[in-house]
Amino acid sequence: MTEHPSPCRGLLAALLVLSAASPALAGGTTLACYQQVHQPAVYRTVHEQVVVRPGGVVHETIPARYGEVVERVLIEPERLVARHIPAVVKTVHQTVMVRPQSIGWEWRRVHGVKTLCKVVLPAEYATEARTVVVRPAQTVHERVPARYAHRTRTVIVEPARIVAREVPPVIKTVARQVEIRPASSGWVQVSGGARCN
Repeated sequence: MTEHPSPCRGLLAALLVLSAASPALAGGTTLACYQQVHQPAVYRTVHEQVVVRPGGVVHETIPARYGEVVERVLIEPERLVARHIPAVVKTVHQTVMVRPQSIGWEWRRVHGVKTLCKVVLPAEYATEARTVVVRPAQTVHERVPARYAHRTRTVIVEPARIVAREVPPVIKTVARQVEIRPASSGWVQVSGGARCN
């Protein structure tokens, strides 16, 4: 702070100014001598923290993750199919009676004389072929199993999401000069009246 001179010093300063300004007062008897002194301002370096970048919350998007899975898929379902089986036949031969045994008459010559005789006529047989069914025709239903295949499919393992991340502020220490005491000026007595000449 600026030093304020005492009332005497103020008066002395006024007289000095008047004496300098008025030649009529020069050459008087000296009572005391004063010199003006100047004191420079006093500074000090202080360190303080300033925010270079404020903190906050940053939202980051994390993309989804994908993977592949192999799955079994149905191509054709199980079904019943009707199938016709034809009859099985074969040809067999058998002897059949064409004419049964009977009594009949026939002419014979007995001792040279034409004679009508009663005779037994034997049965007559013949072989004939005929077709017989060994197994009749039929319709059967067959079960056809289902058919499957494998395919690869892309699936989401983890969906995309947004994550909030806190970013701390960036703080830096800076130095600056602060004034502790301002510059000042004042008057000091250098000697008594006897030593001012």
